[in-house]
Amino acid sequence: MFITIRELCNDTYHFVSKEIKTIFLISIIAAFISVLINMLIKPDMHIISMIENNKFINSHSVFDFINNMTEYEKKALLRYSTFKIIEFLTSKTFLLGSIITLITYLSDNKKQPITFLMIFFAKLLPSLFILNCINNIIIQIGFMFFIFPGIFLSILLALSPIILAFQKNTLIDSIRMSISISWKYMNIIGTGVLFWMCVKFFLTKILLNIHLMNKSFIFLILNININVFFSILIIYLFRFYMLFQRT
Repeated sequence: MFITIRELCNDTYHFVSKEIKTIFLISIIAAFISVLINMLIKPDMHIISMIENNKFINSHSVFDFINNMTEYEKKALLRYSTFKIIEFLTSKTFLLGSIITLITYLSDNKKQPITFLMIFFAKLLPSLFILNCINNIIIQIGFMFFIFPGIFLSILLALSPIILAFQKNTLIDSIRMSISISWKYMNIIGTGVLFWMCVKFFLTKILLNIHLMNKSFIFLILNININVFFSILIIYLFRFYMLFQRT
């Protein structure tokens, strides 16, 4: 069976149009999780001002930026970075787990009871969190060297959460299978991932440059929009994987 991007886009559109309310609700909950964790974080305002004033961006490298900091600033940055990573991984894991559970429920002709779905969701979250953590580390290492390795690794690892959920593989096997399949179908997987990255980039640029509204409100709106488009990406990748298994 030959898989085309047009077919995947049509299938994704029909699924999203039918379940847009549920997807939007899940995206809102995931965004509120990010906001809640962000509110619990009490970063050193000096560190935030350094980042917001582009001192980090204007540095020749990450190491140059860190080397020019005091010991107190280094500890504060490490603490803040750790909490932000936890915030990102927690909201992403919840979003991924929820969308995958939704797809599982709608794809099952028997329509399993809600208790079964809750058990499935609860069992999936820990392994999904660890997988997201591993993927994030690998991708960030790629971005540290140059932007293209980071994008390339993002494409190769994109299918790993779906494979983990539906094949019941180990973490390493899920990553290995994702790399193998994505390498073979680089044009299809890459199109979806690159579209998602572009949307995320433009949404971030546009919304964060709005100074007329409260920053917390803008952060919430940004997260909701990003979560909706990330959900669409997951549905696109899931549909591809289902068609791939039939080939």
